[in-house]
Amino acid sequence: MDTNALAKHHYAYSTLNTFGKIAYLDSSVLTMDNISDCFLYKNIIEHIDVYTQFPNIDLSKYSTIVIPMHIDEVFLSRFSHRLYSHLNRGGIVISFANNFSHFLPYTSAYITSETPIRDREVKFVDSHAGKIIFEGVREYDINHRRGVKGFFNRGFFDMQNFPKTHNLEIFLSDSDKQCVGYIDRDSSNGVILATAGADLLTFGLFDNTTARKMGVNLLSWLEKELLAQKEASNKANKANKQATQHTQIAQDTQATQTANNKKLESKVVSDFGFYAQDDLRNASHNATHNTSCTKTETIGNAKNLHQTPNKRFKNAIITGGASYHHYFFLNKNKKYAHFFDARIYFHDLDSVDLSAFDYIVLASRINASHLMRYKEKFQDFLDSGGHIISFGEITQPYLPNIEWKDYPVNFWWWLIPGADMPLYVGKDGAKLFSKINVDDAKWHCHGAFYPPKNAQIILINELNESIIYKDTSFKGNLYITSLDPEFHLGQGFMPKTEGFFDNFMEWIHQDMAAN
Repeated sequence: MDTNALAKHHYAYSTLNTFGKIAYLDSSVLTMDNISDCFLYKNIIEHIDVYTQFPNIDLSKYSTIVIPMHIDEVFLSRFSHRLYSHLNRGGIVISFANNFSHFLPYTSAYITSETPIRDREVKFVDSHAGKIIFEGVREYDINHRRGVKGFFNRGFFDMQNFPKTHNLEIFLSDSDKQCVGYIDRDSSNGVILATAGADLLTFGLFDNTTARKMGVNLLSWLEKELLAQKEASNKANKANKQATQHTQIAQDTQATQTANNKKLESKVVSDFGFYAQDDLRNASHNATHNTSCTKTETIGNAKNLHQTPNKRFKNAIITGGASYHHYFFLNKNKKYAHFFDARIYFHDLDSVDLSAFDYIVLASRINASHLMRYKEKFQDFLDSGGHIISFGEITQPYLPNIEWKDYPVNFWWWLIPGADMPLYVGKDGAKLFSKINVDDAKWHCHGAFYPPKNAQIILINELNESIIYKDTSFKGNLYITSLDPEFHLGQGFMPKTEGFFDNFMEWIHQDMAAN
């Protein structure tokens, strides 16, 4: 029996579907983040593109909105009023996001636990929801994946800003008794179920362990929650019909006042550290390229690598609005907070004059379809002498001369005794790898490139496909790598990526200065 038949016969969710589909907001960055083809969910979950569909789609036909952990929170925050409208009319929101944009009422942003991963445990809480969601699930299976800890959750929410009158249901905590997951039925007319980055729907899909049951159990909880709402509504309607007109008016007035008291209001959206457009325009007018400086500056404990002995490069990073983009600037004691002269949100590129900068960095995991609209802008920047550094996969040709080969990611090679990730110094890689060892570039990669013939080959795999190369086809240089160190720095794990990023950028600065 194929997966469609399995889904139809065993995971149809007939009762749940009577309340409407579940809208799963999707930033469409990696296919591995897409759960639309999973036979467990395909009959109930509908993917909604957060950029093209969410701003205008009729949300009233959905019972529930799911916000995955890697959602673009910057974009989402610009339309938080849509979430609040959904909640105010009694809808349900399930969030696995970090909440750095504070779209969830009262709770904090995700806080990384200071307890070492090896000592920390995520714990089931003996609550009504917890009994449903974690029925048949072992705590070991959410704390470990192939014997490795920390993949499910590494942090918590601070709940102290909730009003004392709110009756929160905590269903997931940690060994320090911090809140990892809660249900809020008091902040609006709807229901919020939120976890601190612990994805109840997708975590168990990677392996055949009891953790795979969490998603199905979560949908069981959702069905029961919606049925309870319906029953409460029916009872209220019946009571209203039996009341006298005078009593009815009083009840309606009281109900309206109660609803108004629980109404969520939209908040002022932060700029999240991105430069305002006036600042960018001023930067464009005042940019001084290649001005001399006499020393390498230090900010805190971090070497400010965009300073070289002879040249100062004005730089910018173009990022998305996911948590790993945001925390890249905050993690490591804000080591990289001042590494770039400007942080540019990719949806704001239309109004940015790139000629203000000597080089730009394209962070990994930005929606490729939306970057395509800037293809000509990137080409013009290279042709005018600007340099581009690109991290991670390039699944659409928004940069020139790109030929990408996607590969399944082997996250686990390092667990096998004697195993190795086959990477080798390319014919032009001596300068970079005089600073680091090849092993410093080995964590995993999502694919490889086939560069143009004139390219300088820096790092290759066992098939001579390029992992790092430099394209010299333009007045400026195009530095390409399928590695994603800034993503892992933003995620807060994979320690070797820090040394790789620092030395990689230093090599690029020296290479640009030499040219």
